Amino acid sequence: MKSQNQLVCIALVGEEPATRRLREQVAESALVETPLLLEGERGSGREHIGRHIHASSARRAGAFIRIDAEYADSERAIGKLRRAHGGTLLVKDLPYGSARLRRVLQGLLERREQEQATDRPEPDADRPRLILTSDVELPRLLESGVVAAELLGLHQVTRLRIPPLRERSGDVPVLAEHFLTLLSDQLGQTRTLRGRAMDQLLRYSWPGNLAELRDVVNRSALRSRGQTIELCDVEAVLPPLQERVPLEQLSLEETVRVKLRALLQRLDGYPIADLYEEVLSHVERPLLKEVLFRTSGNQLRAAAMLGINRNTLRKKLRERGIDCGESDAAPLPTRSST
Repeated sequence: MKSQNQLVCIALVGEEPATRRLREQVAESALVETPLLLEGERGSGREHIGRHIHASSARRAGAFIRIDAEYADSERAIGKLRRAHGGTLLVKDLPYGSARLRRVLQGLLERREQEQATDRPEPDADRPRLILTSDVELPRLLESGVVAAELLGLHQVTRLRIPPLRERSGDVPVLAEHFLTLLSDQLGQTRTLRGRAMDQLLRYSWPGNLAELRDVVNRSALRSRGQTIELCDVEAVLPPLQERVPLEQLSLEETVRVKLRALLQRLDGYPIADLYEEVLSHVERPLLKEVLFRTSGNQLRAAAMLGINRNTLRKKLRERGIDCGESDAAPLPTRSST
């Protein structure tokens, strides 16, 4: 059985004005049936909030089904949609879904709109409540035409923005203590984090948001030799000071170097094989998707931008499992590589 601490929605912990406002919006969202778009950076707690809304809603007795839009083009993944009937369907990272998935979601929204146009007093209880998440800002989504008005305008989708941790930095101490409590429950040992160690956490900008804070707190606690986490424990886990420059201010080579160093540090002690192909795939995939986004899915223009021919581009898209769309005019989204 989960402890009371584990039942808390992590993303809603804190008393900063932005956090209190978010709690109010989440509570309101749980009372309605309208489709919901959760906007927020990666690691900000979008899925936690989606689960909390489901658990607080009239649909809590139904299933909560989560699908990752980027990998939801298989029959098995599409079939999961049917399991959400009467419950909640959370579609993670909507902008990266295939054209097929977007058509399915559009059909769900259109059916809901048709029901509202009739005299039926209540929407179909068997149809799932739809919650979408995105780390791409709405203006960029609309500009790209990936989902456009069909998903975000005409069907009355409600937007809820989840603030990044840097906009609620006053919550860092209470969040850190919360993560420590969860870890202490698992280890059966108490850990505390105060003084200069906490000051160091407050000075950091947390580009990885809640997920990064949890990782740093846990690794610092496991590194500490006693019950108290010291400054040296936190400094050993956080990126070196010279690497805390915002990524957008670094050159491409510097950005890759920072990411690779962090990756290798986390892999330290584990057997490593095929590192070259692994790194190449993670670099090439976002590159291809970003270029396709910039060219609105036009593969001829994308190939020209990359300096390769169209056949080579198609081959790489297949190798990296990227949906090619139905035509060159069909826009494809991209995920930020940071």
